[in-house]
Amino acid sequence: MNEHLPSWHDTPARQTILKFVAATLERSGQSFVPPADRIATFDNDGTLWCEKPTYPQFIFAMQRLKQLAEEWPELGDQPAYKAALEGDLEYFTRLYPEEIPVLMKILFDTHAGMPQSEFDGMAAAFLSDALHPRFGVPFKQCTYKPMVELLYHLQASDFKVYIASAGGMSFVRSVSEEIYDIPRENVIGSSISFEVDRQSDKLVLLRKPGLIEPLDEGPGKPINIELHVGRPPILAVGNSNGDIEMLEFAASDEMPNLSLLLHHDDAEREYAYDEGAERALQLADDRGWTVVSMKEDFSKVFDF
Repeated sequence: MNEHLPSWHDTPARQTILKFVAATLERSGQSFVPPADRIATFDNDGTLWCEKPTYPQFIFAMQRLKQLAEEWPELGDQPAYKAALEGDLEYFTRLYPEEIPVLMKILFDTHAGMPQSEFDGMAAAFLSDALHPRFGVPFKQCTYKPMVELLYHLQASDFKVYIASAGGMSFVRSVSEEIYDIPRENVIGSSISFEVDRQSDKLVLLRKPGLIEPLDEGPGKPINIELHVGRPPILAVGNSNGDIEMLEFAASDEMPNLSLLLHHDDAEREYAYDEGAERALQLADDRGWTVVSMKEDFSKVFDF
């Protein structure tokens, strides 16, 4: 068994990763990187956990929309609530990526006015209890074992590892420590604002409608990484066009860097699709990014 990244085949991609990490640790080498600068950023949907047949947060939001429409039937005339009542997942997927601000507003406004602690509990319960429609296990178990091993290897090598998700920051934070061993404060994502309320003489944070710009997608990723971290990553990992700017950001400094693009090409064990990653795959060829093939590089995809 491979000592590091045991769920990876011993392919050039794995060797590139291990050599890069080892070089950043070698104090006498030209590629040594001080621990403070060992920043790694990972996309989440489609990079760390399964995003097909759709994003878990879509289904989470649909459940809430349906619940609200059942409580207030007059909402059922609005397209998003109508789609949720009818189980029309295509309505939401059609909005991505051309109308992502509209889609994200729908997803986030479903829980507006709710105490943040209540949302956190609901998100964690959903990811623990709701089952993936193909694999029949809770969504939080649909993490890619080889990618989680990479997270652990980096952390053991004194990298500060961050998740930079286009999805909801609070949604991912609800399980990040459990499934990735990533502290909540190391999760970056699209987010909302809050307001302070007092309930029974206790201070409570309430979720407000609307989104904080920029969304953590495309050009918004390096902006939010700078806001949260204050340093560019030297290692960035994504899987789609929405991760291009983050992968570019890793190469924006003079330090050694590595950009990884996960390619979904394994229909048997997961899904095979290039949709939404066409530009990223082309740029990978042009810029020398390392493409990780799920089919060729992973000896195991899931831990179930």
